[in-house]
Amino acid sequence: MLFTAPIFLFIFLPLFLISYYLVPNKNISAKNAVALAGSVIFFAWGEPIFVFALLIGTYFDYQISLRLAPEKPTKQSYKKLLLILAITLNTLILILSKYLNFICAEVLPLMKPWLATEVASPNLPLILGISFITFHKISYLVDSYKGRAVPPRHFFDCALYIFLFPQLIAGPIIRYHDIGSQIHARTHSIDGFISGFFRFTIGLIKKLLLADPLGLVADKVFGFAPDGLTSLYAWGGIIAYTLQIYFDFSGYSDMAIGLARMIGFRFPENFNRPYTAQSVTDFWQRWHISLSNWMKLYLYIPLGGNRVSIPRTYMNLWIVFLISGFWHGASWNFIVWGAYYGFFLCLERILATSTFFKRITLPGYFHQLLTLLIITIGWVFFRSPTLSYAIDYLLVMFGLKGLASGQVIPWGMIFSNHAITTIFIGIMLATLSTPKLRGLKGLNFSSGWNKAAELEVGGAVSLQFIISFFLLVLAASAIVSSDYVPFLYFRF
Repeated sequence: MLFTAPIFLFIFLPLFLISYYLVPNKNISAKNAVALAGSVIFFAWGEPIFVFALLIGTYFDYQISLRLAPEKPTKQSYKKLLLILAITLNTLILILSKYLNFICAEVLPLMKPWLATEVASPNLPLILGISFITFHKISYLVDSYKGRAVPPRHFFDCALYIFLFPQLIAGPIIRYHDIGSQIHARTHSIDGFISGFFRFTIGLIKKLLLADPLGLVADKVFGFAPDGLTSLYAWGGIIAYTLQIYFDFSGYSDMAIGLARMIGFRFPENFNRPYTAQSVTDFWQRWHISLSNWMKLYLYIPLGGNRVSIPRTYMNLWIVFLISGFWHGASWNFIVWGAYYGFFLCLERILATSTFFKRITLPGYFHQLLTLLIITIGWVFFRSPTLSYAIDYLLVMFGLKGLASGQVIPWGMIFSNHAITTIFIGIMLATLSTPKLRGLKGLNFSSGWNKAAELEVGGAVSLQFIISFFLLVLAASAIVSSDYVPFLYFRF
């Protein structure tokens, strides 16, 4: 069940919210029970087979966490062994679900001279949201071990943290440390509900009116072989995808944050105008912030971070981004994508220590354009079906490979007037800084509309509220009139 599906918007969500708010606010335990039941139903709708396995796995992790707490008299070596066991089991489930097919089809053939027999791919199904679920569980276990989080007294509180449906499928990645206290000590108000509802609406608008039309353009371009495209078409296709993935994923994050706020939870922000970044390092501090924070806290710092020698620091960065790339998807594309960013992050650190480059002063827009170029090229690896396709596509982009047939695809077949207008609007909203968007204050798509819609005292509705309501009507009409398009990050 996805947030833009009619069954979610018009059946599940209204029934869930009615059930939730029929419970008195003072009875937070009963509200939690409704939230957990709704979240389990939400997951079971898409994964009826795996829902019980996830519940059992969550109970196992909960029992382990109780034995990891620092105040427990258990020997530290035994606790560490339990932690390693739990992390290994969770990682193994992720590997079996997401990577085993890739390992059998792509990695083992490279080792054919040393293998006695060929190993057939088992074609195991991908569990919905398994990448995010695994990271939630690992952070919960590690924080319990280190004393950064106190395991709840009841299993159902732990289950609510794992299953809470706004963040279950595609994040943000929430640490129990950040949300545990809210499970029994959160507030409910009309203002909070309204702000959450309209944050959800903004995300819906991003998805339906920007990401989906942009995705149609990108899908058409990437549906052709690279040698069937000109350089202009290739650039147009990847620019459309660069905008699509931002509005799609940040739109989902807005919807998740809004849904959580509607039931009293406060999730951390996941995007902060990433396409206004003036360096690759800056970009990763703005894009998918919860993933960057997770990688830093649970991988980069344990590897030694930047407290070790310079070569080791660079190696740590490479390892983190290789794993980050592979976490996104089981293919060589994502591994190369991770290595690509690892290279530029290391390069920026090297240049930052160079006396020569310190003397060079360039305007901010130059740094932003250069960073956008690097990001856009990186998305080619992310979007392409294979690594060889990505390489050929890049060659076409830079005019190093021409049309094989000599026949150019009709321009209007891909880039209609509506598509061009959407691309232009997307560029403006995603790349301009906040001061330049003051005229669109209530619709700050580049940051995710952090300020809630306002309902003024006395019944006078603010301009922000009116615009948001109008956009909600547009979104509803888009759902009825357009084809269903899933969120991009649901495949990860």
